[in-house]
Amino acid sequence: MKVVLLTALITGIFAALASYQYELANTSKKLKNNKNKYTSYYFFVFLSVATLVCVSGLRYYVGADYGGYYHGYPRFVMEFEEKVRNWNEPGLAIIAKLLYTFSHDGAVFMFVLSAITISFFCYTISKRTDTYFFSIMLYIFSSCWTSSFSGARQYLASAILFLGHYFIYERKFIKYCVIVFIASSFHITALVMLPMYFLITQVLDLKKIVFIIVSGITLVFSYDFMFQLVGVLKNDTTSGTDQYAQNQIHPLRILIAFAPIILYFLLLLQNKGFTGTENFYMGFIFVRAALIFGTANSAYLNRIDIYFTPFLCIALSKLVHKFPKSQHFILKATILVLYFIVWYYIDASQIRWQWISARGGGYVNIYA
Repeated sequence: MKVVLLTALITGIFAALASYQYELANTSKKLKNNKNKYTSYYFFVFLSVATLVCVSGLRYYVGADYGGYYHGYPRFVMEFEEKVRNWNEPGLAIIAKLLYTFSHDGAVFMFVLSAITISFFCYTISKRTDTYFFSIMLYIFSSCWTSSFSGARQYLASAILFLGHYFIYERKFIKYCVIVFIASSFHITALVMLPMYFLITQVLDLKKIVFIIVSGITLVFSYDFMFQLVGVLKNDTTSGTDQYAQNQIHPLRILIAFAPIILYFLLLLQNKGFTGTENFYMGFIFVRAALIFGTANSAYLNRIDIYFTPFLCIALSKLVHKFPKSQHFILKATILVLYFIVWYYIDASQIRWQWISARGGGYVNIYA
C-alpha cells in the first residue's frame, strides 16, 4: 500500500510541474517556436508516466492474474501460430513472439505490457486535456492504474481504444473500426465499444440521455442475455456461473459514478450549454453511469467499465471548466479528495506490494 501511495505522490509532483510548464508555454509571448515551447511540458509528462510504468512493471505477484501472465509468457509464444491462424485473441501472443527474440524473462514481458498500457492511457490524456495534473491524478484515483495490475489483456485493449477514441468525434468510422479490431485481438469484449460510434456523438440531447438511462435500467433485468452474449464472444459456456459473476460491486463505486452527472445537471440549471468535444465526453460519463448501475449485481459484467473509466480523466476536466474560474480549484480539490477516498478504501489499501527482486533465484525458462 505504501508503494502505491508514494507512487501517486511522486507522479503528482511531476504532473504538477508538467501543468505549470503547460501554462507557461500557453501564456509566454516570447516563445515564437510552437514546436519547441511544449518541450518542458512533455519532459515532465514523460517523468510522470515513467514513474507509473516502472512501479507497475517491476511489481511481482501484485494483481490476481500476475502469475498467469508471468509464467504463461513461453506458452503465449508457443501458441502464436495457432492464435493468429484462428484469430483467437492473438494480440498478446504477437507481443510475446516479438519480445521473446530479445528476452525469455517473464518479468520483461510484464514490464513491456505495463509500459504499453500506461503509455497509451497517459499519452492520450496529455493530448486531450489542458489540466494534466488533475487528469492524471484521476487516472490513478479512479483505479485505472492499480486495477490494470489484474486483467492485463483487457486493460491493454482499453488503452488501445482510448488512444483511438477521437476517431469517433471526427466521424472516421473505418479508422475507428480498425482500432476496435486491434483492441479485440487482445480481448474480444472490446467489440462492445463498436456501437459507441453511433451512440456517442457531438450532440447529447435529452432524448439521448433518456435512452441511455432507460438502457441502464433495462440491463438490470437482462443478466441472462448478457452472460450468454459474453459467452458467445469468448466461446465460453460457463460465463456467469461462478461466484465472481454473482458478486455485487461496492456501493461507493455506484455513487461516485453518478457524481459527474450531478455536476452536469447543475451546469444545465445555470444555463451553461455544452458543445463540440464537451458534449462528446459527457456522453461517455452518462453511458458509464448507466452501465455501472445496470451491472452492479455482477462484478464480472461490471468489468465493461474498464473501457469507460479512462474518459473520466478528460470529461471531469471539461465539466469543471464550465464553472466560474474562481470555483475551479475547490471543485478540482473536492473531486480528487472524493476519488482518493474511494480508491484508498476499496483498492489501494488492499494491495500487498512485492518488487520483482523478491523472486530470488531468477526465472524459469522452459526453452533452456
